[in-house]
This record gives sequence, structure tokens and C-alpha cells, in this order.
Amino acid sequence: MVNRIKFQGILLLNICLLIISNFVNAGRTDWSVEKSAAFWNEQARLSIEEILQRRDNTRIAKNVILFLGDGMGVPTVTAGRIRKGQMKNQLGEDYITEMEQFQHLGLSKTYNIDAQTPDSAATATAYLCGVKAQLGTIGVDGRAKRQNCTSSIGANVSSILSWAQQAGKKVGVITTTRITHATPAASYAHTPDRDWESFNTKTFGIKQVEDGCRDISYQLVTHKPPIDLILGGGRRSFYPNSISDVEYPTLNGTRTDNRSLIDEYWPGSFIWNKKQMNKTILGTTKPLMGLFEYNHMLYETDRIKIKENDDPSLSEMTKFAIEHFLTMERNGFFLLIEGGKIDHGHHDTKPRYALDEYVEFDNAIGQAKQLLKEKGVLDDTLLVVTADHSHVFTFGGYSNRGSNILGFASSESLNVSDIDQLPINIIAYGNGPNYRSNRNATYLASLNTNSTEYLSPTAQPNQDETHGGDDVPVFAHGPWSHLFIGTMEQHTIAHKMAYAACWGAYTNRNGCPSLANRTPATTATTTAAAARAATARPSGGINLFHQFNLIEKVLSFLLILIFI
Repeated sequence: MVNRIKFQGILLLNICLLIISNFVNAGRTDWSVEKSAAFWNEQARLSIEEILQRRDNTRIAKNVILFLGDGMGVPTVTAGRIRKGQMKNQLGEDYITEMEQFQHLGLSKTYNIDAQTPDSAATATAYLCGVKAQLGTIGVDGRAKRQNCTSSIGANVSSILSWAQQAGKKVGVITTTRITHATPAASYAHTPDRDWESFNTKTFGIKQVEDGCRDISYQLVTHKPPIDLILGGGRRSFYPNSISDVEYPTLNGTRTDNRSLIDEYWPGSFIWNKKQMNKTILGTTKPLMGLFEYNHMLYETDRIKIKENDDPSLSEMTKFAIEHFLTMERNGFFLLIEGGKIDHGHHDTKPRYALDEYVEFDNAIGQAKQLLKEKGVLDDTLLVVTADHSHVFTFGGYSNRGSNILGFASSESLNVSDIDQLPINIIAYGNGPNYRSNRNATYLASLNTNSTEYLSPTAQPNQDETHGGDDVPVFAHGPWSHLFIGTMEQHTIAHKMAYAACWGAYTNRNGCPSLANRTPATTATTTAAAARAATARPSGGINLFHQFNLIEKVLSFLLILIFI
């Protein structure tokens, strides 16, 4: 009898541990379960077990998707994680975002060759073209100087988008900014100045053309071969200043050369709203350009609020792009997907905008993972998530667990400043417009920190908040994702993606079929071999602590034993 009781006690203990294992990764609404040492011990055990089960995926990457969170430094990832969890009525700190479920993680050094703190143009040249360059330049090497056209002649460098096209892949660019903005432009354009988006006379005109340069918009529509899919904002740069915008009749184009670029040069279809996108026949080979806003696209928070708005979300554009390419002949694709307005929210020191943009960016990553998994191509797709640079954004203040990330610190007696005895904002910026913000009880009590118009306090005065110079994260999953670990130079990201896919300079690396031998039969054989390999070895779970099927079966078995 004593042995039976002892046996049942052991079973109950094991069951408790198994139950705990199902909660260690769940987003929690309170932290009472965390008081138990067994909780943390089991979490650590499962973490180690999950890592030990991973196997390096050394297939050739058939598809490559680069997700670029503009301005998404490590503090933004952490605060964004908390924000996303709290939007689901959880504490937030223990939440695990989509990007954080990727198998491999590294850090990227973001400096430009002439700048300690970088900009989005030269950083995009690094992670897309594989070379570092001078601040403000796009698609050119370090010889090109900003605003100097003649210095850029002969300095062009090609991007991974072009390498993918040379390998016969479909290519696409998606952004929530203007399609001619720094990040997307680096995939197809070459210019010594990121501001040369349009022939508007003010920033770019006849002098630059005579010196041998072209504006970014012109380079996009005349790109050879054409980019298969382009989705974003920025219609204004493609139309003359004598023509009204299709959506906003009071606004005109910005071009002073009297050119209507899409009508004159674009070889494919053109759409400007979500209805048209949803009516598009998936898999059509004709190039498609969708420009959904006159300028940048709306913040996601505003897009949801405005009922009459007909812009797609980043998640919707991502879903459309992947389904579009997978409906075509499955020869593979490259996609650049930018969550560009994280950066805009930070520049304005409006944390609600910045963090909500991060949440939607992470949603798009989750949308892509799920769709690729459903289509059976997840293990053939290299997914990389990174940022171009960080921001002087920080959060702290000894706040209690689960405190509203957008609000004030609330940690018992430490919830006020020991200088003026007033509440401390959790989020602050190193510089920006809200310098020397009011510090009196009446003003602080009047603030709605959840508002999109709320400005966080800053330590130094500046019209716009600046970028940060700190390293940024690199998350990777899929073929050769183990290359993206440790601290790396930012330009190596382009090379590692190309290596994984056998593109560009790595076309004939060891393990790649040569271009001459890349016939449909070879592709089919390679695909079949990859499928056999997948059956022969585990591919590694994409979600930490996620594989509980066996645990559930064991738990059911133990419950039966208790009643024997």
C-alpha cells in the first residue's frame, strides 16, 4: 500500500512537471506560476532539449525572404514584444514574437564607412548589395560621395535582387514607405543621394541628368529585367506636377520633367488600392506595381481606424506576394519586405506608432511562416529578419511586471523620481522634439500615453529624433540559417543569403549546381532529393518549446495509470 502511494506521488509530480512544461512558453496573464522553482527548471530543460534537437539545414535555398524592420534595434524588439503581449491582455514580458522563434540569432554592425551612426541608404546598400558605403548613398560603393553625381560614375554595385533575377527567380519588393525610399531603392537603384527620388528640380534636375545620373523613380520603371512585384507607397514621384493624384485630387505629382513614368515606361500592370489587389489573378507573369498612397503608406494604427481607407496592411501584402509567386512555376523567388514606419514613429518620438508598427511587422512574419508551411516550402525557404539601424530609444524606470509599456513606472516606492517626486515615463529618447517636457503633476496627469500623438520625453533637443549607433539583431530560419550567428558586419548578410541560394558570386560554390546544368530535370531531381533528406533527418522546429504531442500522449497515459 505504501509503495502504491509512493508510486502515485511520483506520477503526480511528473504530471505537474508536464503541465508546467505546457505553460513555460505560453503568454501569461499573471506570474503566480513563476514562484515555483520547478517552473524555471522545466523551462530551462525544454530550452536545452529544443536546441539539441536542431539540425543544420544545408539545402540550397529555393526562396529567400528578407524582412527589414527599419529602425528596429534591440530595445524596439523587447518593447515591441511587451506591447504585442499586452495587446493580447497578457503581461507581455514573457511573450515570444514570431521573429524570436527563429532558429538562429546574431548581431549586425551598422556603421557606414564614413559614419559612426548610419542612415538607411548606406545600410541598405550593405545588406542588399554586400558592400559598405558612404552615408546617404544607394547602390554604389565607397567611392561615391553624397550629392556628387560624377563621383558615382563607375561605382555601381548590384544587389541580391539582381543576383536572384540572373538565377531565373521571381523578385518582389514590398514596403510601407515610398517605394523610392532608401530601403527599397537599394534593391534596384544606383545614386549618390537618397533624396534624388524624383525629377522635381528642387533636389534633382537637369544638372544631375547632364552629369550622368537618373532619379530613383526613373530607375525603377526602366529596370531590366522588370521587377515582378512592387507594392508600397509614393505615387507622387511617378507623375508630373500638372496631373492630380488618382486618390487625392487636390495633390499633384512632383515631377517637373513632364514625364508620366508609369504610363510611358512601366511594362506591367498598375493598381492603387486593396480592391484591385484582391481582384488580381494570382500567378500572372506580367509585372505588377501597386502604389497605394500618394506619399508613405499610413501607420497601421491609422489604417485600421479610417473606414474609407482601402490600403492593404503589410500582412496582406506579404500574403498576396507569397501566394502570387507560389502560384507561378515554382522556380523560386526573392522578396524584400520592409516595415518602414517603425522608423518614422521613432523619429517623431511617438512610441505608440513605432511599437504598433513593430507588431504588424511581426504579424507579417508570422503570416509568411504559416503560408510557407501550408504550401510545404518552409524548409526550402531562407527567412532573415533584421534592421538597418537602431534609434536612441530606451525604456526602464523599475516598473512592475506587466506595467503598460507606453505608460509610467509603477514599482512600489520607486514609482517616482527621487529628484522631483513625480512619475517616471517608462519610454524615453536620447534626443528629439520633446526636450525639457513639463514636469508638474497637473501636466503629467493630463497625458494620455496610449495616444498616437503622445510624445515621449527626450534628453537632448532636436527637431527629429536620430538613429542610434548600436548593433541590431539578425534572426534567421531555414537553409543555411546557421551562418547568421555571432556578431557580423552588416554587408555579410547579402553574401550569406546569396551563399544559401547559390546566387551571384556563389553560383558555383561547392554544393551548387552550375547554371549550365540547371535544367527543369535537375531542379526536379534536387527537389526530390531534398524531400528524401527531409524524411531522413529532423529539420528543427521553428517554434521554441513547441513540440508537445509526445508530452500530451505521455500525460494521458499517466492519468490512466493513476486510476489503475
